Amino acid sequence: MSKFKIFNLFDKLFITVAIFLIAYAWINFYIRSLWITFVLSLIITFASVFVLYYFLNKKSSKVALSNKEKAEINKTFYIFRLTPNEERLKLLKTVLEKTYKTELKNGILTYSKDEKSHLVITATKYELITQNELICLLDGFLQVNCNVIDIICNEHTVTNSKIFKDKDINFINKSELFAILKNANIQLDDSNINSTVNKIKFKDILQGIFTPNKARGYFLCGLVLIFSSIILPYHVYYVVVGSMLMLFSVICKILPFFEPSR
Repeated sequence: MSKFKIFNLFDKLFITVAIFLIAYAWINFYIRSLWITFVLSLIITFASVFVLYYFLNKKSSKVALSNKEKAEINKTFYIFRLTPNEERLKLLKTVLEKTYKTELKNGILTYSKDEKSHLVITATKYELITQNELICLLDGFLQVNCNVIDIICNEHTVTNSKIFKDKDINFINKSELFAILKNANIQLDDSNINSTVNKIKFKDILQGIFTPNKARGYFLCGLVLIFSSIILPYHVYYVVVGSMLMLFSVICKILPFFEPSR
């Protein structure tokens, strides 16, 4: 939510009124006593608001940390994959040689671990490695003498990685790569990164529908329909649609809880 307390107070008041109107419309649909409807609506509203903000306050902090870490992982891997392969291998050699005996020769990076020889391949040109792409990828490394092949990639769908009888395949995804670099206190230089590739996601479409500045419009339309349900026929339609619009206005107001930048 906003860092200004007055705006937070307004948002909470807005959500409280919206929930009250939804409760009032549905209770009034079954109970015609205005006094009973009003009292029950108040009870339901305050209970709902208390539960809503209790869980939102807990959720927002967790989501903020989670989203921040995901953003750092994606940024690190994005920079890593844009780095020339030779530079990537030198970077990995710097990390590995702190713990293991490492060798980088003719574009081939190997190291020894637990009496086994490991070959490191940076398969960053693949967004998703399938079984066929794995076979093509390993075709150029058939003559390398090693026991384990470590493949650094974004994602993979390989279910059977036992292509060689004498070699094991070990996938290292972007999260594991981030952890390796972080443990080695290495931060990739992003000074040459000027833009990122943005993909349209269903989540982005929903965020466009439920932007905070649309809350007032949803609220006013819902308010008109809910009051219309009291005086006009076919009031079931007005109650349902009015409640949906009120709910949309509440969603518009609570979505900022899940934005780490706020």
